[in-house]
Amino acid sequence: MKKNIKSQRQLRVGQQLKHLISEIIIMGDFSNEKLKQATITVTEVDVSPNLKKANVFVISRDNKKSFIKYLNENKFLFKKEIAEKLNLRYVPDLNFLFDSSFEYANKIEKILKEPKVLKDL
Repeated sequence: MKKNIKSQRQLRVGQQLKHLISEIIIMGDFSNEKLKQATITVTEVDVSPNLKKANVFVISRDNKKSFIKYLNENKFLFKKEIAEKLNLRYVPDLNFLFDSSFEYANKIEKILKEPKVLKDL
């Protein structure tokens, strides 16, 4: 049986990483122009139980997924900042992923507003 419950430490480190990665993105110290121009929001950071891996879920205002590639190419910048600012034994290996939950929520909302569905509600 797989355990999905996160420990307090996982949750706390996830929140710290979320705030720090958001700060780094806002500072915008990237060589890539697409990253400098994109409006990126970190929605969640999911940390593994041993704190060695972290999935960073992000979205963009224009909903383009192309910036994910550039974030993953520049993850060394994030890891360097994390190592300097957070007191962790290991700096987690970051994996940037597009958060599709907002797209899914919009799709459900659109379906619920259709006339066929509205008359059933």
